[in-house]
Amino acid sequence: MPEAMGDSNTLLCAVVVLYQPDADVVENLRALTRECDRVVVADNGCPVDLRDRLEALPRVTWLPMAGNVGVATALNCGLEWARAQGFAWGLAFDQDSRPKLGMVRALWLSAQAMPQAAVICPQVQEEGSEPANYRWVTKHSALPFLFKRVACTGRNLPAVTMAVTSGSLFDLAAWDKLGRFEDGFFIDYIDTDYCLRVIRAGRSVAVSGGAVLRHRLGARQDRVLMGRNFRPMNHAPFRHYYMARNRVSVWRRHAFAVPHWAVFDFCFAWYNLARVLMFEAQRWAKVKAILRGTLHGFLGKNGPMP
Repeated sequence: MPEAMGDSNTLLCAVVVLYQPDADVVENLRALTRECDRVVVADNGCPVDLRDRLEALPRVTWLPMAGNVGVATALNCGLEWARAQGFAWGLAFDQDSRPKLGMVRALWLSAQAMPQAAVICPQVQEEGSEPANYRWVTKHSALPFLFKRVACTGRNLPAVTMAVTSGSLFDLAAWDKLGRFEDGFFIDYIDTDYCLRVIRAGRSVAVSGGAVLRHRLGARQDRVLMGRNFRPMNHAPFRHYYMARNRVSVWRRHAFAVPHWAVFDFCFAWYNLARVLMFEAQRWAKVKAILRGTLHGFLGKNGPMP
């Protein structure tokens, strides 16, 4: 653990969720073990040859799941293990994310500087795009029912609306008190739902200006129209099902309490649909998945996709 973090090796534990990872996960996990003294791997389904290589890494604890239990449940299992071992903070990671050197130290220093924050996330560098392209949603200062997008240019952002789960540092006492991540969501909107619960409980979601995460968001490709690069996500149809279904649940829970987020998410849903129709393959399969997910959201279905 970095020297500036003092005795925080007893306070911070990283949790990585694996499901059919590719070989890059070895270097991703190795980079994480250089940043953290303890890394817990929640195994939703890892090939045996990769598992043997990963288990051999130092400071790694392996938690096998009962099949693919979903991202939320796997994270909850890993963070529950960390809390039971006496860790006060949990650092969540996807298998395709890699911390830049010093990321964990920077997150820790930001947590000390912003005690009101229950979630602290890093700056996100997407593969294949400019490092400063990611912008966070915040409440508009003049029109509180609307949103604005802000970039992090090196200083901490003390109050944003939501953070990507991967690379984010979670106060485990708050995580336990707020009811943990929503198991029924399986995948998608897990981070959004949790961050909105944090805000409604009077805590904050923050961005660490000094922490940088390299992360793959979907299978992005450049698609330029009228001088604008839309960079569609190219998610598989099943991901559109989960996004549509869980969006309905999160709207029901939080739309009236956090209206600026609801306006943003409504706009993003239509923007994402437009990108699918204009640029992506399997567009009609994806539209069907969106319609089916929306219907199942109104019917209250959750868990794995039928």
